[in-house]
Amino acid sequence: MTHTIADTQVLDTALDVIAQKGYVGATTRQIAAAAGINEVTLFRRFGSKHKLLAAVIEQEAEQFTALGIDYTGDLEADLGRVARFYRDLMHKRGRMIAMLITEIPRQPELIELLQTPLAIIGTITAMIARYQREGALVEEPPMQAFVSLVGPLFMGSVIGLVHPDAVVVSFDPAEQVRRYLHGRMR
Repeated sequence: MTHTIADTQVLDTALDVIAQKGYVGATTRQIAAAAGINEVTLFRRFGSKHKLLAAVIEQEAEQFTALGIDYTGDLEADLGRVARFYRDLMHKRGRMIAMLITEIPRQPELIELLQTPLAIIGTITAMIARYQREGALVEEPPMQAFVSLVGPLFMGSVIGLVHPDAVVVSFDPAEQVRRYLHGRMR
């Protein structure tokens, strides 16, 4: 009887291996072995390391889109969904994100993988800009407003990754949104 390994399990395992060994250092053979499949199966299902990473990014994007990232008219709820997603993303994929940030300058083909995350950020900044136009938020560059919202969530995770013994505050997304709005609401 054949045991089928779910794509999500293979993707999670691939990310663990790539995060540990780096994009260049991780081989498809290592990824396949860690996932409990043979390398041929890995290639048939995903094609390459690059396509594995692209599949993971698409999977995360689908989860975020399912949360509803569009404007609803409820500023606190909209920003809360964004903050929860990024907190959870950093908790789940922080090591991978940190690895990609350091590898992209040396591996230009990885830049293509940023298209989906940048499109999501574009949707979020458009939502922020709409709230600004409506007078619910102060005027500032929407990207700056986005970074101000999610920056603490990212930095808390990065500090924890770089210095595991550091006392890192676990960010409560609702509290982060309240503090964010305290300085930005009109």
